[in-house]
Amino acid sequence: MLTAVIVDDSIFQREILRVTLEELGFEVLAEAENGEEGYEKYKEYQPDLVTMDINMPVLNGLESVKKIIADFPDANIVMISSHAERGLAYDAIGLGAKDFVNKPMDLEICKKKIKDIFN
Repeated sequence: MLTAVIVDDSIFQREILRVTLEELGFEVLAEAENGEEGYEKYKEYQPDLVTMDINMPVLNGLESVKKIIADFPDANIVMISSHAERGLAYDAIGLGAKDFVNKPMDLEICKKKIKDIFN
């Protein structure tokens, strides 16, 4: 079974992502509400996938991606971003994230992008 960590400061968004990932057959090992916690959870669990918001307190998603990729270059990270932050999502891909999904999420597009990483 594939594993995942969800990093988003919105409880509502984390719940949607949990259900979506579980529908895809992932076991969600942990959730984090900021990029620093996300990095720590990645380090602890080393999951197959991380979903990462960009705009979060403490440490934003871009900085968290930098830290994760620096220590774990094969990490699979999918950015979850509002349309207004699309340029930042492209920046995250340049830092090593595999893809991005716009908020509000189209769940079918989200599922397809995640499946494509593992096919």
